[in-house]
Amino acid sequence: MEPLSDEFLVSRVADGEIEAFSVLYDRYAGRIHSWAAHVLGSDQAEDAIQEIFLLLWRRADRYDPGRGSFRAWFMTVARHEILRQLSRSSTRSRATAAEDIDRLLQRLGETGPDPAEQTTDRSLLPEVAAALRAMPPEQRRALVLAYFGGLSQSAIATELGVPLGTVKKRIRLGLAKLRGAVRRGEEDPPVRETTIR
Repeated sequence: MEPLSDEFLVSRVADGEIEAFSVLYDRYAGRIHSWAAHVLGSDQAEDAIQEIFLLLWRRADRYDPGRGSFRAWFMTVARHEILRQLSRSSTRSRATAAEDIDRLLQRLGETGPDPAEQTTDRSLLPEVAAALRAMPPEQRRALVLAYFGGLSQSAIATELGVPLGTVKKRIRLGLAKLRGAVRRGEEDPPVRETTIR
């Protein structure tokens, strides 16, 4: 028997069905806990998990399958809650979280894909991870704060104590490197060239 789809299960959760909620919990709790632990620390990860799944229970009726997959929607819910808890934390700054994410990216090849990769072509993850690892730490940190931390470029400049123009340049250069990695990853030549370039 084929497993029930996430989309079907969330519709049952919207109707108050606890069994459907339990199945979704089993499918997603591990990866979200891992994500939360990397960003918030293991002490706060349990609180984050409870709050994220409480939000799922309360907001299941807000999921609209016409706007995308349940997985993408739920990961967005989780991301917002993790960021909310991160911004409340007095012991960890976003810059510290960015350093933690840097370390996570360095281990990406060993531990498997990041939970946030739901909207990414899995076949491109090695190229993207390699590009992130290879770029200078200041570029990587600016990208992480912008795209994971959700900070504006002005907020990143304040957080890192650098001029706004520097932040814009770091993000522009970092994105160019990621685009190059994705383009290389999409190429699938039938025969490998042996000439040196």
